[in-house]
Amino acid sequence: MNIRSFLSVLVLLLFPLGLFSQNETTERLKKHVDVFTSDTLMGRMAGTPGEKKASLYIYDEFVKAGVETLYDINGQRFSFLSTFGDTISSQNVIGIIEGSDPKLRDELIIVGAHYDHLGFNKLSVNGKTVTQIFRGANDNASGTAVMIEVARELRRIAFDLKRSVMVIAFGASETSLTGSWYFLDNAAKYKDKIRLMINIDQVGVSQGEYEPMIYTVLPSPELIALLKDVSEKPAMISPVLKSGDTFSSDYNNFVTNGIPAVMFTTALKKQLPTDRDTSGTLDYEGMTDLTFFIASLVQEAANMEIALPATPLKDNQEESGENVKNPTYTIYDVDKRPSFLNGGEKQFLDRWVYDYVKYPKSAVESGLQGRVVVEFIIEKNGEVSSVKVVKSAGDALDAEAVKVVAASPKWKPGMKGGAPVRVKMAIPIEFKLRK
Repeated sequence: MNIRSFLSVLVLLLFPLGLFSQNETTERLKKHVDVFTSDTLMGRMAGTPGEKKASLYIYDEFVKAGVETLYDINGQRFSFLSTFGDTISSQNVIGIIEGSDPKLRDELIIVGAHYDHLGFNKLSVNGKTVTQIFRGANDNASGTAVMIEVARELRRIAFDLKRSVMVIAFGASETSLTGSWYFLDNAAKYKDKIRLMINIDQVGVSQGEYEPMIYTVLPSPELIALLKDVSEKPAMISPVLKSGDTFSSDYNNFVTNGIPAVMFTTALKKQLPTDRDTSGTLDYEGMTDLTFFIASLVQEAANMEIALPATPLKDNQEESGENVKNPTYTIYDVDKRPSFLNGGEKQFLDRWVYDYVKYPKSAVESGLQGRVVVEFIIEKNGEVSSVKVVKSAGDALDAEAVKVVAASPKWKPGMKGGAPVRVKMAIPIEFKLRK
């Protein structure tokens, strides 16, 4: 039995979803891609009838899945000038799955994918005019199809989502990420409530065995811990975590607004347009596995007790206001990071935390284990202050983690402009029982 068959059997045994629903999802993914890559859509270039037809299809799929849409069938319309001076009209298709918690339902997790592509060329071959269609199966019919199925799965479990989820198909992404820029530029009532943006772009083809990657862009320990928690669930695939950035996509607009974002892709770089990017080249079983991974990630993010922190870009914007006199920086903002025994966070974990942390007896007896993320501030004099849990693994484990961090010896403070500054940081502390 190969690994994929084994995972499918585990899904059947452990989850109500079942193998039959997995197969249904695979078939729907293929159907979505077949529609987006059909000759009638002519490559879905922004502003063309083909892009419009794709948007109408997405709208219909949201409706069929029971996902409420924020706009009518025409979507969130916008216009812009092309590099040739023409006015181009496009649209974002936006669905909303409302959270169940009265206090958290106004906060948002966003799942987005662009659905436009690069259209077609007219070529002269042996004196005959030939139409070369850039169907864009991988780029990005694959991501849009997965997004639709993620929305379907989340609508099915909407009762178990505390925060609300917004699913967005961005138009005109191939023209300077215009759709996502327009959404954020007109999202005053939403922007400060977005807790995570999940971007799906080029997820249908891998070099060899299907292996999705997650780019964490501006990672935080809380975000890394969240992604690892989902990867460690039974019968779940384990995408490769990559720190930093990758090719430009719609997540860029969210990151520059201080919103935590992750990028799912199987591509190492932006794909060059080709008429060989067709529906038959995609790995639909792999895309199915990825669909349920992303749905699980959204569920975890929607139900976190404490939301993910804003990116350093957001922190910088906030520090320019009321906290200018005694600002708190992130480790990304300083010229020299705080250090512990001439090392960084790993040194602190290895030489202090794991040397002195004790597994609480009550946690051992109850079988409690997990990953606690603790945030704290290194003051200008090197002392540790403001210790708090930002991702819980249970009261007993949380208390032990806070106690050990709070008892830390002095650090060498972070430096900016030649002077010591306050620096906020966070670390994940693992509690695992031996078998």
